[in-house]
Amino acid sequence: HNWSSIATAMTIAIGAPPPALLSAEELENREREAVDAYCRKHDIKGLVEDLVSRYLLDRPKDMSPHEYFAQQLRLEMLAGDEAHLVEAAAKVPGYALRQLFEATKRITSEIVPKETIRVIIEESLKVLNCDRISLFIYDKRIEMLVLNASNLEHPIRVRPGQGIAGKVFNSKQTVNIADCYKDARFDQSFDKETGYVTRHLLAFPIVDIGGNCLGVIQAINKNAGGQGFGPADEILLSNLAEHVSVAVHNAEFYRAAIVTSERANALLQMMQSLTHDLGAQSLVLSVATHASTLVRADRCSVFLVDERADELISIANDSGVEIRIPKSQGIAGECASENKLIVIDDAYEDARFNPEYDEKTGYRTHSIIAVPVRKPPTKDKACAVIQMINKQEFDDEIGRFDDEDVQILETYAMFVATQLAQSALLKPANSKEAPNFNARQGIREEEE
Repeated sequence: HNWSSIATAMTIAIGAPPPALLSAEELENREREAVDAYCRKHDIKGLVEDLVSRYLLDRPKDMSPHEYFAQQLRLEMLAGDEAHLVEAAAKVPGYALRQLFEATKRITSEIVPKETIRVIIEESLKVLNCDRISLFIYDKRIEMLVLNASNLEHPIRVRPGQGIAGKVFNSKQTVNIADCYKDARFDQSFDKETGYVTRHLLAFPIVDIGGNCLGVIQAINKNAGGQGFGPADEILLSNLAEHVSVAVHNAEFYRAAIVTSERANALLQMMQSLTHDLGAQSLVLSVATHASTLVRADRCSVFLVDERADELISIANDSGVEIRIPKSQGIAGECASENKLIVIDDAYEDARFNPEYDEKTGYRTHSIIAVPVRKPPTKDKACAVIQMINKQEFDDEIGRFDDEDVQILETYAMFVATQLAQSALLKPANSKEAPNFNARQGIREEEE
């Protein structure tokens, strides 16, 4: 209907009778004249003759005439802006283009982070016909490249600038190595450790539309021919990287949405549970449980400040045994004494950390956060401390506590402070209602 209206308007504008007033024969003649004029203007006859001549000359075995003609037309369009790619692009076989099309559809259809990574690796292996694919995704929270590979059960971490992938990330430049053992940039230590032989390597930066590098995709050991990765592989990987960039962005948005939703639900559950009249032990354990839900960490401890004894009191999650430490000791002690937030990325690089517990148990402490629960209404003193150890990332690796974790825990600490202020646990030292402590049994008993 719209096209008919436009045609009518045009014919009226040029003084010709509207199409509705023309006979079918007259309309057909006009359409034929318009098509002939277009073909003469763009030399369609010459283009078709040229395409057929090329096809008869090349006689490609791996693509139909339709695919061949489509490829040649794409190359003609490409020649104007990126003429240096025309010759290489002509070497991309038709079946590889079909694989690339199917791969990009699957990659961009995923949104769950782990599934997205799995599909990217699977499809890249098919398109590039290689032995291994490594996907490095930059994590801003830990300032590291997280490596997921087809031969790894668990991801590992690489610093930007470390190894070939790290250098590709920093430079945003493609690296294609035909013989890794003859290239000084290649680190042979992994091969020596595992017995694997890396012959060929192609690494390409994953860059978003804003020019930011999101990571690196790396192909290892071309299967066919043993000659390494050629120009056609570079074009295929370049196209894959563009779609991987979109998929990575989508997966990150999905992850952030899930985290926000989980934290919102956890806050609601926390507010409901803290309104109940809980005993001392139950209250402490409830605070620790909800803190672990809000911020994923391997361990969480809640310390109450005993001003009379100048000590910090905690209750073991497993046994319910009361634990006392001097208020002047440890990271939790400093947090309580100075009423300040403490965030540590690497415990063993911080002089305040005491590794004695790790040495006894074999546990390894990496990251720590200690948040003061400030006593209302003045908030000039800490009445408790929430301490969490070893942030757990979505890939189950240990990370560090970021600004989002700090914000959510400080908000949580305000709710906890309100509840503790109404509890007998924080009555003034001279109050008759102050609780007694049964150190032998390890359980706090309230006077009736």
